[in-house]
Order: sequence, then C-alpha cells, then structure tokens
Amino acid sequence: MAKLTLKEFISELNARLEKFGHGELKEILRDQAMNLSPRERGGFLDRFVLPEKTKGGKKSKKRTMTDGEFLLREIEAFGERAANYEYTNGWGWDDEYGEERAWGDDSWVADIDSLFERINDFYEAGDYALARKAYDKLFEIYLGGSEEARFSGHDQDEMMETDLEEAGLRYLRSIYLSEKPSSRPEVLLNGIINLSYLSRDATIHGMIHVSLEDLPELDQFGEQWIEYLKKQKEDRIVTNLLKEAARLFGGIKGLETLALEKGHQFPGAFVEWLGALKKERNHPEMIRVAKLGLETLSERLTIREQIADYLHEAASRLDEKDLVEESLKEALYASPSLSRVLNLLDHAKNTQQKVDYLNGALTRFEKIRKRTERKDPQEMDFNRSPDLHENHVPANLEIYCSLLIGDYAKAADLMSPSEPLEWSSGNSPNAILVPFFLYTRWNQERKLTVNITDLWKDATDVPIDFGIFSREDSGSGDLGKRLRKHLENTLKEFPIPEKGRDEYFLAVEKAALKRVDAIVNEKHRKSYWKAAQLLLAVAETYWSNGRVDEGQKLVSRFKEKYNRHSAFKAELQKAARKSKLFSVS
Repeated sequence: MAKLTLKEFISELNARLEKFGHGELKEILRDQAMNLSPRERGGFLDRFVLPEKTKGGKKSKKRTMTDGEFLLREIEAFGERAANYEYTNGWGWDDEYGEERAWGDDSWVADIDSLFERINDFYEAGDYALARKAYDKLFEIYLGGSEEARFSGHDQDEMMETDLEEAGLRYLRSIYLSEKPSSRPEVLLNGIINLSYLSRDATIHGMIHVSLEDLPELDQFGEQWIEYLKKQKEDRIVTNLLKEAARLFGGIKGLETLALEKGHQFPGAFVEWLGALKKERNHPEMIRVAKLGLETLSERLTIREQIADYLHEAASRLDEKDLVEESLKEALYASPSLSRVLNLLDHAKNTQQKVDYLNGALTRFEKIRKRTERKDPQEMDFNRSPDLHENHVPANLEIYCSLLIGDYAKAADLMSPSEPLEWSSGNSPNAILVPFFLYTRWNQERKLTVNITDLWKDATDVPIDFGIFSREDSGSGDLGKRLRKHLENTLKEFPIPEKGRDEYFLAVEKAALKRVDAIVNEKHRKSYWKAAQLLLAVAETYWSNGRVDEGQKLVSRFKEKYNRHSAFKAELQKAARKSKLFSVS
C-alpha cells in the first residue's frame, strides 16, 4: 500500500473498524497477538490504554517563549557543530555499500531526531510560528550538511527515526497557519522548492492531510494558489503543483479550465483531464478531449504520446477503428520507439498497409531528426517540466524500420563505417545488422545452431537508448520476440536474392571479424565470450550452407592467432563445445 498521510490513515482505519463488530475486533487482536514474539508481547499489552485528554483538545501544553528561544539556540549550536565537521572525520570507501561515504561520529542522528521531536511538540501545541522558524533552520542545516558531507553515514535519511517527509509537510502546514493570507502562495512555493530535494510528497494535498484538523480559508487559498502558479515559470515543480491544484480545488472542471486556458504552457493538464474522465469511464468525452489535445499541442511534444494512449483506450472501448489507427500513429510520432513501431505494424491488415505505415514513420522521423540535430540535447535540464520535453528519434530506430520495410540495401550501407566496439549499448548499427544478415544467409532447411540462435536473440533483445526522459511503452508481449517475428515475416514478404545474400554475408563477416580482433587485441576480457560467440556464429553460417571446412578454418585461424590469450581461447573452446560442429583443441 502507498504511504498514507495521518488524515488518510485515520479515515481508512475508521472505515475498517466500522466493518467489524466487538467480537470480531477481539478476534483480530488475538490473532495479531498470537503472531508476536515473546519480546514483543509486553509492548503490545502496554498499548491498551486510553490517551489522556487535555483541556481544549490540545495534545501538549503551550510552550513558553523561553522554551522556544532555547530550542532555536540548540538548533543553531547543532548547525555550528555540523559546519565545523564535528560529526565527520573523512571520506572513504565502504565495502558494505560498495561506494564512498562520510565516516565519523553517528551521534548526530540522535541529536537531530531529538530536535525534530521537540519542534513537533511546539507544532502540536499550536505554536506554528515557532515551529515554522525551527523547521526552517533545521531543514536548512540538514539539507546543506548532507550536500557538503557534514554528517557521517551512507544514507542519512534512513539512519534517522524522523519521517522527514511528514516533518516537511508539518513545516508547510506551519507556514500556512502562521503566514498572512495574501503572501501564503509565494512563501509556500519557496518552502516546497526547498523541500523538493528531500521529498516528492511536498504537496498541498500532503500539507492538508498531515493533520486531522481542517485548514482555515482553504477555498480562498485554492483560488489564490492557482492564479499565483499560473504566473510562474513553467518548470517541473510549478507544473506539478498547478496540475495538483486544478485537480484538488476544481476537479474535472478545474482541469478543463487549466487545459483550455494554459494548455500550451502546461500541456499535462490535458493528461490530467483525461485521467479524471477515465476514472468516470466517460469514453466519448475522452475521445473529444484527446482529439482537442492533439489539435492544440505542438507535434514536437512527447506528452502527446500519453494523450494518444488515452485516445486509443477510449476508441478501442467504443470500437472506433479509424481512431484506433490514428492513436497508434500519433503515439509513435510523438515518442518514436521500437515498441510503438511494432504496435502500429500489429494493426496493419496487409503488407501494403505495413509498408505505408513504415514510410509514414520514416518521413516523420527524418523531420524530427533534422530539427533535433540543430538543437542542444535537453537531457541535462532536470528542472524543465517533463510536460515540455520534445521528441527525438532513438539511435538505430530508422535502421529497424528499413529492415522491417525490406529496404535491406539502405540498412546494409550503414555497416562499414560503424565502430567494432560498444554494440551492447544499442547505438551501433552493427549490433542488429550483423546478426540480421547472418540470419538471412542461414540455410533455412537446417535448424539454427546454438551460437547463431543466441546471437540472434541477444541482438533483437538488445536495450535501445530512448533517452533519459522518454516513456518507452513495451506494448503487449515480449519486445524481442515481437521484433523477431516481424523481421522473419518481412524476409518472407521481401526475400533477398541469392546474390544479395552472398554480398551481405561478405560485408557481415568482415565487420564481425573486425569486432573479434578489437575485443581481443584491446583485452576486453569481460567481452571475450561475445567475441567467441560471434566468431562461431559466422562459422556455423558456413556450416549451414554446406561449407563446414571454411567454418573450421576460420575458427582454427583465430585460435592460432590468439593462442597466447588463454582467457579468449577458453571462451572459444566453450562456444565450440556448445556448437558441437567445430574443434578447438
């Protein structure tokens, strides 16, 4: 279950308690008690006491100003000790975690937990101004100290008993309850930004529900908050807060207003609006809103993919076949990926429609590539709202499309200039082209042998770089299995002539042997098995075409060439044993 705020927890607990009678609750408690260890039993019994009720319903007595000033001085003293690196004595390697960390005195954990607990006493007593000031100071010390390695330990957040996310929400609530209404939006936004490095749950929803008590003037604040956020720069934090505010204070109508008024600035409003409509199962309205979003938003935006997905779901429910096709195209064009290509091809009724789909995709990809080649990559702009990320074409995607459309010559032309290393990254064209053209030269009357089978599977399962901010939709089924099926069907629909297969095989063999040489000569020992597998796959391809002697000569030549490389020789012997066709003595 997801982490619950106090209000959500108590609400859910009350709902569950209402389901059971007195006898049933006793049975549940006895069952819990039976599962306790002997050491836990005493503590379990101690829980069965009624809490003391204080006058006015407060949980703690009102602290005096002297108490508050003393707490603030202790927080300052704690900050001075941290600033003087009294809790650390150096930076070094930790074998347990496999990385470096700050070493030193872990007593800071008890110190900061105690300070947070005492701040909470003021918060519970209703002294929100003092709690706010104390939270502000202590969070500044902790966040700054963590960044500057002033506290020992590997994961400081986990070392503490304090729930920092909940403490952060109390801090925001203290701001709300101690700030004048006119300046609440600005001060709260600054507080949320300060906490954003600590918690993604620093939201207005969390602030409201961290307590059982209602916040005053909440409706008025909601209106102010939305208008204030609309005027801010549309970065990641502001965008998420504005979408939350529209949903929280306005419901579907609020999301609709935001999308219609500020959709270009905050395109995620359309996605939130569609998500709300989906919960209501209002599929006709989902179609209308999705089409409006696609008409409104720039075709450069990756977020159109999510809108297209909602269109696809609603259109499928209502059996709107033309809209299903449109949604698959829009999703692919918005966020190009191999799985999106295969989703569209799965929808094709015949070979000609498949060709039309791929030609349309390649035309769009070329347009995107020309645009992105002129711009700096966005990957490092972490403050940019994900809703405004622009699409790009992943490496090798156009090569896959060329193969799937039967344009083998265009794909093969890209083999020669490719580097022999770093195939596993998915960025080298040879990573798919060499195994593909080895597979095409295989005599289909013979069953695939072990090394060529593994190479073909590894090549089609290879991870493809879709960019740090992309949403890769895997679609239905295993991606590698789907890709192999489509490629194998393409070879049946667009067979390669015998002469062409021989020419491609010669180019493939040259590229493959260049890779084997590069791996062994540069002593990439962890990749020796890859070199051996590739070499045996080439030899097995010779075997499948009745040229077993040429395959054996190839294996023997490399065995002699690298006879002093014992580790590679061992991998070669292992691959040969798997093959059961060639000898490596």
